Amino acid sequence: MSSRKHPPQSYEQRLWRATSAWNSFKHVSHACDYILTEKIDSESPIYYPLATAICVLYARPFKPSKGIESLPAAQFVPKKFWQLHDQLILVRDQTAAHVDARSGLFDGLPANHVQLIVRCGQVAIGFHQVGFNVATISQIRDLANTLIERMRKQVNRVGREYPNERPQDGEYLIDLATGIRPLVAT
Repeated sequence: MSSRKHPPQSYEQRLWRATSAWNSFKHVSHACDYILTEKIDSESPIYYPLATAICVLYARPFKPSKGIESLPAAQFVPKKFWQLHDQLILVRDQTAAHVDARSGLFDGLPANHVQLIVRCGQVAIGFHQVGFNVATISQIRDLANTLIERMRKQVNRVGREYPNERPQDGEYLIDLATGIRPLVAT
């Protein structure tokens, strides 16, 4: 896909983008599976790092990157997941990858609110961390699995659209600066 801002992408760029996105969505699916199968709840010390990874990895293909266009959400994210997609991007942007002091509201409070707790003259601190309920984790996994399949189809589509660009059997490095080259010397 090209626009006035971006020239048409090459075979290598389209393959790189789709494969990189596939890898990110695969990690999101694995993290969701882990939370669900191990019954990790929001109080577990590993929960917030997993939820953060889910948001960051999910959003990665949709964010600007040096050397490659971002994945167009409207083209790949099914309409039934648009609200969830927007929520994941917002959480990534304001609380997971960046900790905005003036973030959006979550349950009526700023998403990144810091707490000062004073009890009997003793001071403690707390920090709110946004998470997802089990139903949302399941939906995120479904979205990730849908996108994994769409990226697999995209890789195959790119191969069909550029039949003369596809190399012979072997393993290759997709280098966006120099093109495709053998991974192992033959």
